[in-house]
Amino acid sequence: MTKCIPTHDFTVRPSDCDPLGHMNVARYLDGCSDAGFTLQSAWSLTPDDIHNGRKLAFVVANANSNFLGELTAREHVNVRSELVEIGRKSCIVRHHFFRNEVEVFNSTFTLVLMNLQTRAAEPIPDDLRAAIQAAHT
Repeated sequence: MTKCIPTHDFTVRPSDCDPLGHMNVARYLDGCSDAGFTLQSAWSLTPDDIHNGRKLAFVVANANSNFLGELTAREHVNVRSELVEIGRKSCIVRHHFFRNEVEVFNSTFTLVLMNLQTRAAEPIPDDLRAAIQAAHT
């Protein structure tokens, strides 16, 4: 396991909750998405580099989520993310949601590095691979 890094914090809004009174599934995925873009910036893929530089970004190919506890309105959530594995064109990350240091959710994402011009997967460049690994050691 690699080092988890803080990637997102938020407070559950009443509008984030479903009729059952807990945070809805869409908001969990929103939190993962926000954490994912913070993670990419930590790996040197900033929004400017994504749009005006390399035109590369990691995209979600698969997600597997575990709901471990309920989140309700006005609760504060800390999201931390870890690198699980890095391959040739993809990597696996896990986002952990914590309430008062107790894990209440996690989701494992398989990410593929996509060239935004060709819309095809591409090998992870050596400098990007090194930045990813350095962020989690």
